[in-house]
Amino acid sequence: MKKSIHPMFGFGLLFLFAILATGCPVGIAYPLCEENQVLKVDNRLLGTWKCLSDSAEILLVKIAKEDDITYAIEVLEQGENYMAESTEFFSWTTTLDGHTFIFSQGADSDEADYYTYHYQLDGKKLIIEDVSLLIGGMDAVTSTNAFREEVSASLKKPECLTSRFEYVKQ
Repeated sequence: MKKSIHPMFGFGLLFLFAILATGCPVGIAYPLCEENQVLKVDNRLLGTWKCLSDSAEILLVKIAKEDDITYAIEVLEQGENYMAESTEFFSWTTTLDGHTFIFSQGADSDEADYYTYHYQLDGKKLIIEDVSLLIGGMDAVTSTNAFREEVSASLKKPECLTSRFEYVKQ
């Protein structure tokens, strides 16, 4: 969802935060939800977050409100393994099977893929995790609906959420 086509969402629709931290980012051509499934901006996510681990891809990130449903994310400090093309992202959040997810798209590149992460707020910590596609893998993701089905099925396996990183607000 490049900002240029937002808020129409073109073909449907917002991690981590944008690629907030975890393992090697794997871009997927589809967002995790349709426009009507996007959550409103959660003000608790806004601010600058620092990772408690120096092994994360993103060590320092700023999350701002772009509009009622869109976050503007800027990676302020990259870890050694940062591989994304962008350092600025537009991001959105959604829920699926009682879990919260953030999905992001580069704002300053031609990259069209989305990066999706599981997240939760635990007191004053933001926890970001990779989402593994364990049933049909990337090949099963042929649409937004198929992506949701794959994530939902994968969440039933304990190894679905990996590479946990914790952030604290600065």
